[in-house]
Amino acid sequence: MSAPFKISVVICTYNREKYIRHALDALVLQTLPASLFEIIVVNNNSTDRSEEEILAFRNDHPELNFIYVTETDQGLSFSRNKGVHESNGELITFLDDDAIAVPDFLKKCVDYSEKFPELIAFGGKIIPRFVDGKPKWYTRYYWGVTGQFDLGDETFKILYHGKFPCGSNMTYKRSFFDRYGYFNTNLGRKGAILLAGEEKELFSRVRAEDKDKVMYFPDLHVEHCVDNSKLNPVYLKKFCYGFAKGEKLEVENASLGKKLGRYLEFTAKAYGAMFLGQLYFLTGRFSKGWMLFRFGWWIWVGLWFK
Repeated sequence: MSAPFKISVVICTYNREKYIRHALDALVLQTLPASLFEIIVVNNNSTDRSEEEILAFRNDHPELNFIYVTETDQGLSFSRNKGVHESNGELITFLDDDAIAVPDFLKKCVDYSEKFPELIAFGGKIIPRFVDGKPKWYTRYYWGVTGQFDLGDETFKILYHGKFPCGSNMTYKRSFFDRYGYFNTNLGRKGAILLAGEEKELFSRVRAEDKDKVMYFPDLHVEHCVDNSKLNPVYLKKFCYGFAKGEKLEVENASLGKKLGRYLEFTAKAYGAMFLGQLYFLTGRFSKGWMLFRFGWWIWVGLWFK
């Protein structure tokens, strides 16, 4: 039996009253006919006005195929897995609760899936929308913090480059989850705890014969709202600690060699950030240098002592 929709849009939300309505409103403007997609919002124990915003949207747009559910187990991975189980589309695409899908996003997702029927997953660019302006110290080293994802303007098989679709722009064929399982619920954000690594771990399960079937499409993109709540030292410190903890959890039960390799890899990256921060500082770019040095330091501390 074929799926009733071409694509299911899954948005998992936690305390995002400021942006959730913007994310949903962008789906009203999609060029893909509304009859071909469904929207699934998974509320992960929000304590703000997120639910009111979601229900208001549903009431304003009865013409849309809309499912609203809650997930009481705290964590983004729990919520994403809930969204997969609730979905009815041939494709499942994940959007963040503070991301804006450009009008042709869903149509391109469907078009690429039909043009390349062998694909099991794909993704594209995530472009930050700096709501409060871009800080002077911002460089590509903070792309992970803001969700920015840009691998250039060429289409390619992404897994061979050590990269993978992520965050607010990743689309899966339904059969992917039947073949490779679901998001690891030990990883990923849990409320205000900024863990990571669940997307990386999921794509690490893809076997060699399927690596050709995961693609990056540069013209498939969304915008990610970023404000000052994510562009300050307090948040960055939490992000670094959570990122490091996610890397540790991912290899917690791995062989000693793999575990040691992961620790050495990110120790080297942390030292590299601190060294580059010093170079920025010595060349008069003080704000860039000081923030980057602290960024590397927090990664190192999180990796070895948190």
